[in-house]
Amino acid sequence: MKRPTVRIVLSATVALLTVGGAVTYGAVSAAGADRSAATDIWGDGMPAELVDDPAGDLGRGRTDTPLRKMLLPVPDSHRLGPEAMPFGSNDGELDGRATTRLMKQQQQGLTGAERRRFETAVDRLGLQGMVWRTYAQDEVADHITEVQIVRLRNAKDAKALFALQTGVLRALKVAKGPAVEGHKNATCFKDTTSGPGTENDLVVYACYAYRSDTVVSVEFNGSRELYPSVVAGFVKKQLDHIASPGEYV
Repeated sequence: MKRPTVRIVLSATVALLTVGGAVTYGAVSAAGADRSAATDIWGDGMPAELVDDPAGDLGRGRTDTPLRKMLLPVPDSHRLGPEAMPFGSNDGELDGRATTRLMKQQQQGLTGAERRRFETAVDRLGLQGMVWRTYAQDEVADHITEVQIVRLRNAKDAKALFALQTGVLRALKVAKGPAVEGHKNATCFKDTTSGPGTENDLVVYACYAYRSDTVVSVEFNGSRELYPSVVAGFVKKQLDHIASPGEYV
């Protein structure tokens, strides 16, 4: 089943690409993804330096770096999900150089002048690295969650990136999603897809938060039975976990 989704791969990239002020949402298909696989670390078609060594504890997600420890371990009710695009893996990490390089690759359709402005803006973000992980619910196979954590140069840059992400979606008048209890620096949005060409009515939730020098992005894709309370609960667990990385919540 084709799954339209709001891409949150470094949402600042999406915003920066909108030199003229309009945001482009990329449509990504998860058709044929093997959700039964325990993990898929090596990136399909990604440059070797963008994909790290697949060693470590893969069952609940790797915890061998400080940034990885911030990712919520796979809960008992979930398993690692399909690979995240464009990374080619479902549990990975990029250093600052590779993160910057990946973002700069997202410049299709820009003129020479726009491309230079875009690359300068990326450099000014002060990207230090990022991690990502996907989750699939055991009982509801079509509910997929992707978490990304981006580390920036300092807290000021993180807050600015968060403001950019959420500001773009507000400008597009994307519907507001559920509130996350205990986290005033978190904002969620909701979008739905239905009509001709879709097998089911789908819903996408995109939540963003910042803490210290990191920005957290959480995207949920599923049927309309994906309740807002489930979304808010998962985001809360992720954000609570960041306060005590390495500990299961």
